[in-house]
Amino acid sequence: MRIPGTVAIVTGGARGLGKAFSEELLKRGGKVCIADVNVTEGQQTEQIFKQKYGEDTSMFMKCDITNETDFKGLWKAAIKKFKYVDLMVNNAGILNEQEPNKTVEINLLGVMRGTMIAIEHMRKDRGGKGGLIINVSSTAGLFPVFFMPSYAASKYGVVGFTRSWAANPLVNEFGLSFACLCPAFSDTNMLTDTVDVDEPPLITYKQNKETVDGIIGGLGVNTVEDVTNAFVELVENPDNNGAVVTVEKKRGPRYRFKDHPHKL
Repeated sequence: MRIPGTVAIVTGGARGLGKAFSEELLKRGGKVCIADVNVTEGQQTEQIFKQKYGEDTSMFMKCDITNETDFKGLWKAAIKKFKYVDLMVNNAGILNEQEPNKTVEINLLGVMRGTMIAIEHMRKDRGGKGGLIINVSSTAGLFPVFFMPSYAASKYGVVGFTRSWAANPLVNEFGLSFACLCPAFSDTNMLTDTVDVDEPPLITYKQNKETVDGIIGGLGVNTVEDVTNAFVELVENPDNNGAVVTVEKKRGPRYRFKDHPHKL
């Protein structure tokens, strides 16, 4: 899809990758509803964007993605302001191995909830404009990561859920595409959280520092720009339904499963 004229909802949009995705869309002529549970950061980001890109190009809405009422209110407000939404970016997530239930609730069930509500609003057969749903997973959703098993489990679920929707025979009738963006280690607060937590269960970074540092060093650390460039490419790719795009510093973006989507 072409970004000029696109209207997006980006969860987790107040900082990090979500903020960067939102700004890239604004730079290219899109409009964005920034959704985040952090009201202070969200309002600050909204003001920065309005000053740079115009009052009518962005808005902020508080949204706890574990709360369906919040999600419904988010969509109501976005459509009231922008008239339609044709790009949903389910980006919000956490990394907290001490709370596996919360990790799954936010990283997987939050994405599922956001996707299902987006489908209802965006599908052409029910009056929507169609468009693209991007769910942000991780390379930890494709390959094992021994020091963050709960996070990996949640992200594996995101990949399976997204690919399964993309394989649905009704996607053409709905006018929708479904894709997954899977960054490896990236230079955000989430990477810092990975190594700074003192007492995660089972395995600690400090106990395995050399091994973990070797894994991170072997893959390299993406800049926010690396991931954002891959995001823009994915949005604009005309054949993005079912795409699972990994982003690794040393390899760049790679499209997986496209040639043989139903084969292991």
